[in-house]
Amino acid sequence: MLGKYQKYLWIMIIIAAVFPAVASADSAPTNEELASGARLDCPPGYKSIAKVKPTEPTPLKVKPGIMSKFGGLSRYNPITWGPECYLPTPAKGQFLLGPKVTFTRMRGDVRKGTEMLGGAAASVVNFEDHLGFPRSGRPIWSIEAFYQLRPRWGLRYSFTPIMMEATASPKTAFSFSGTSFAALTPIHSKWERYEHRAGLLFNISQTTNSMTSFFAEWMYVQDRLSIGATSGTVSSVTWDTNKSLAVAGLEFEKCLKNYRGNTLALNLKGGLAFMSNTFGYEGEIGLNYMIPIKAGRFGFVKGGYRYASLKTDQAASMFDTTMDGAFIQIGFLF
Repeated sequence: MLGKYQKYLWIMIIIAAVFPAVASADSAPTNEELASGARLDCPPGYKSIAKVKPTEPTPLKVKPGIMSKFGGLSRYNPITWGPECYLPTPAKGQFLLGPKVTFTRMRGDVRKGTEMLGGAAASVVNFEDHLGFPRSGRPIWSIEAFYQLRPRWGLRYSFTPIMMEATASPKTAFSFSGTSFAALTPIHSKWERYEHRAGLLFNISQTTNSMTSFFAEWMYVQDRLSIGATSGTVSSVTWDTNKSLAVAGLEFEKCLKNYRGNTLALNLKGGLAFMSNTFGYEGEIGLNYMIPIKAGRFGFVKGGYRYASLKTDQAASMFDTTMDGAFIQIGFLF
């Protein structure tokens, strides 16, 4: 299993090396700061660097090239924004709580059962073509809670329930868990998923205007899929499956603008999930607008885009889901 997803692990290693370097760049001393520090450390009997008359630099004439025309593009690099911006962060003992709604596009494929002599062969069942679940336009809500345990350590928990139900006539015949369903026969399907996530968040690097964090979480996923004919000629088939996964990833926050006490910040998040013959990944980008309520407390409104994929592939079963879409979240720090 590790060999199959080795390239994803290398991606995480590269991200883990790049993100702290980017975040710590804001706090790196400049040449001027290093020079001023050298003046304080010069030994007795030697002239300070400040008392040495600098030589006049020889002007260097460089013919402007084509790259000089793109110098203005650097102002669109978010890493260089807001050098004087202040990023509010939770203090020790504070809670952060907020509901979240994602307007999801859903794609899924499942397979249950093995091919047996005299029985129905297990086939791949598509959520949209066979079960009639709509691909887009379905809001999914979740709740997220965070507690700052220590200055650099925090605890986080989230809960996401998903419930989908549809009646449709599949275009092609399929089998599920040893039961065959004919084409163009009305069937009723119901899918329920309950996702719990809990874990630790550690601040790798933090400055006044940015923060890079590493998170390690445990994710427990409960799936129940029921398929049955509406006419009653075919009994309903129900499949219950549970998975325990480990999730690891990085988060990056960057202050973009302070305006009359309010703060606009950029949020980036990426992670990998593995174990239980399952592999998944997620990515999220958003803008967070924080409004102070009183000293040390604020409310926030966050919006952005999220992508998540989870795949379980075994000899007797398969359960693959992909969800992506815009999200909006509101909450409070208290």
